[in-house]
Amino acid sequence: MAKRFLEKCFPVLAAVPVDFNDGALTGDFVSMKGWGGCAVMILYGDGTAGSDLQYTLSQATTVAGAGAKVLNALETGRIFTMDAATYAAYALLAATHWNKDTQATADEVWLDATNGEAVGICVLEIFESDLDADGGFDCLNCSVTDPGAAKIGAILYIMHDPKDATDPTLMRNPLVD
Repeated sequence: MAKRFLEKCFPVLAAVPVDFNDGALTGDFVSMKGWGGCAVMILYGDGTAGSDLQYTLSQATTVAGAGAKVLNALETGRIFTMDAATYAAYALLAATHWNKDTQATADEVWLDATNGEAVGICVLEIFESDLDADGGFDCLNCSVTDPGAAKIGAILYIMHDPKDATDPTLMRNPLVD
């Protein structure tokens, strides 16, 4: 029998929709304890060419961000985008597949040099094994820089591959250490 979405995943609104131009947006830290991975989703609206969003991943030892340091996990095969370079919000319907973005060396930063004028979604795939577990790091977050022009967006984490309960009412809350 197929499992329901909430038996496999736990969505977390890491940062509510805002204008990124009001300053850098920092998503909440989430704990990877009990989870195999996290799909970091950045949803963004229309903007201005050249005012592109840059994403940075960090890891920490607590959901409060203790000891935060960079998380070098962004490379080809981990960064996917779906957008349509147009000024109409409905343009996402014209995008028919995910684009695998290229970044040869693992890094904590990803800059999509074409998303300033686009409406779209960027997904960053992170796995529990990417974190420095030997150093006690089991939490992650994503932040987005101020693009220098008006652009609405939000950050959503989709925790996936639960290690314990698959009943949505019993799953481990990733916002708690």
